[in-house]
Amino acid sequence: MGVIISIAMAVILQLIPVSGYFLLWKPNFLLLVAVGWVIFQPSQWGVGFAAAVGLLADIIFRSPIGLHVLTFSIIAAIPLFLSGWLVYFSLIHRCVFIFLLTILAEILRNMVFSMWEIPTDYSYIPMAALVSVLVWPFIDWFLKNVNYKRN
Repeated sequence: MGVIISIAMAVILQLIPVSGYFLLWKPNFLLLVAVGWVIFQPSQWGVGFAAAVGLLADIIFRSPIGLHVLTFSIIAAIPLFLSGWLVYFSLIHRCVFIFLLTILAEILRNMVFSMWEIPTDYSYIPMAALVSVLVWPFIDWFLKNVNYKRN
């Protein structure tokens, strides 16, 4: 039930309209929630779950099918590989990890756009990663509480 609630909240937050300039600074809530579930429940939620959330992101963002599936799958593989350690990281360390994952996700997304010869801008990536880090403690707190109540 916590997964459904968290994904529903991420979809709602993702669909909140913002002006054109601030659109590039809006964090990818679906990616953050998918990565969060992989960090806190790696035995239950993995790359397939992230790919499904990526498909939902493709539908919501109206992007070509597979763009976010590929990005979310690659990004989710990293915390899945490091899952034995990540739950023991402090919040600060997980924030740094999310910062790096967000940068990697945006670079992957822009690389795919470049392969399709769509003009891309890399200048917004550090600010998008910083905004994602500012949002992460709330997602971290929610997922920790849901998993604590579950156990």
